[in-house]
Amino acid sequence: MNKRKFLVIWSVSVGSMDALTGLLLVFAPALALKSLGMAVPSADALVFVSWIGAFVGGVGLSYGMALGEWRRGRAVWQITALLRMLVAVFVMSRLAAHTLEAAWLTVALTDLVVAAVQMVVLRAGWWEEGRR
Repeated sequence: MNKRKFLVIWSVSVGSMDALTGLLLVFAPALALKSLGMAVPSADALVFVSWIGAFVGGVGLSYGMALGEWRRGRAVWQITALLRMLVAVFVMSRLAAHTLEAAWLTVALTDLVVAAVQMVVLRAGWWEEGRR
């Protein structure tokens, strides 16, 4: 697989994952949490889960900007890698403080892996090479 094809497949796959997760969190937060094996909080708290869903969906949709105009790809991947690292650090800190249940480890690990792959690809200069 060439580098440009990898960049496109990764962006579509990861972007779709987040966009769909975000939509589910916005419109069916209890179902989204249950499907991840997480406890469903009170109805009052579900509004905040939906709000987080808007953020998650926005991150996912931003990957489309990387594909719409190729020169944006590097910036999109830099920003989404940063956001994913911040989410992973937050979730791990809450896991360490025992204020989030263990099922949230999946979120932290997913964000860490995606951020790591993106940072490696960014450092390797694939976006610049793919533009040619």
